[in-house]
Amino acid sequence: MINPLIIHNRSLFKNKGFSLVEMLLYISILTVILTVIANALYSLNRSYRVIQSAEIIESSAITSLDRMVREIRDASSVDNLQSTFNTSPGVLTLNTTDDSGANMTIQFFVSNQIVRVKENGVDIGPLTDFSTRVTNLVFRFITTAQSKALKIEMTIESGQGLNYKSKKFYSTAVLRGSYVP
Repeated sequence: MINPLIIHNRSLFKNKGFSLVEMLLYISILTVILTVIANALYSLNRSYRVIQSAEIIESSAITSLDRMVREIRDASSVDNLQSTFNTSPGVLTLNTTDDSGANMTIQFFVSNQIVRVKENGVDIGPLTDFSTRVTNLVFRFITTAQSKALKIEMTIESGQGLNYKSKKFYSTAVLRGSYVP
């Protein structure tokens, strides 16, 4: 006589595993899920790079424009002979004094698409990040009966291809002592 437990156990072993159709179905579902995850990660990475480019541009603009506006407001005059107005890349040379009251010059200019600053002819360093490009820097000298001011126009770029970002910035500052009410 045949033991019924053995027959029952053999039938369990026969039904173990997957059929070819089931295996193809599971592989296709897994492929779709992995494709969706890969596209989401690619999109997330691209968005991060665009946001990073925008952040670097904003940071460079804030740093450089703040320094230029501060120096313009503290300057006693503009050196018109060493400055280049209304063209890009512009050069701005200011006559001012240091903390001890000694006369000095401060110059803002573009070199290799980076805004740099010189104090008394010595290059102090860059004002914009090395991963950005300054494609336009224009200084406009404004003279009225009441004051003298400088308008700054600057365009900064960062990134390449799909991550490319460009932004224009403007600022105006009145020279110290030039405002007459």
